[in-house]
Amino acid sequence: MQQAAARSSDEQAIRETVAAWSEAAGAKDLNKCVSFYTDDASVLPFNAPIATGKDQIRKVWSQLMSNPGYSLRFGSTKVEVARSADLAYEIGTFDLTLADQAGKTAAMRGKYVVAWKKQANGEWKAAADIFNTDQ
Repeated sequence: MQQAAARSSDEQAIRETVAAWSEAAGAKDLNKCVSFYTDDASVLPFNAPIATGKDQIRKVWSQLMSNPGYSLRFGSTKVEVARSADLAYEIGTFDLTLADQAGKTAAMRGKYVVAWKKQANGEWKAAADIFNTDQ
């Protein structure tokens, strides 16, 4: 019972972290967005190679945020914390708007999976992040 309560608490912590991350992404806060990842994390964006480490991840986010039509919101639909309480995965959806080269904006809906690792200080950080559009 105590273990289930701890996992529930961890699930809530991840959901709160995701809400803060989405808020930072919407505000184009590049440093804050990158801070949600472990130092050796990997991001697997659509139509691009894998980005590993915070420098490469920063480039992915910077490229997204520099698009003149950029707007992003995302949120969890499922969070599952391992019994060991040191790993978790999250499934969610996102709404992304970007402008094409002609400046016309297009809204995209998509989904993602994040693998979370609990840090020594109790914080949850994203170790792997993959996302793609529905269309």
